Amino acid sequence: MALLSMCIPILPGKKEKWRAMITSMNEAPLKAEIDKSREEAGVHERSFLQETPNGDFVILTFEGENPAKGFGQIMATADEHFALDVHGLDMSGPPPPLPELVHDSRA
Repeated sequence: MALLSMCIPILPGKKEKWRAMITSMNEAPLKAEIDKSREEAGVHERSFLQETPNGDFVILTFEGENPAKGFGQIMATADEHFALDVHGLDMSGPPPPLPELVHDSRA
């Protein structure tokens, strides 16, 4: 199994909007849809909120045979307005570069 992890900013003043989205993603019936979409993409997703003095971030992990491909599938159906409004990500442009693994204690 491979792992992809990334950190995405939550823009200032948008944390409560982000929390509301996460709350709705974790409630029926949307949770079942989200879980199914991740299964169809071949990944197990985990999301973490990292609060820092310099701003808030979402840490995402995708685990599976090809997590980069799965992430791409998920992003193809993402809410473009939400991504731009809450994270500053323009989904109509080229995707941001994937993170680079720089240390692995088991490699």
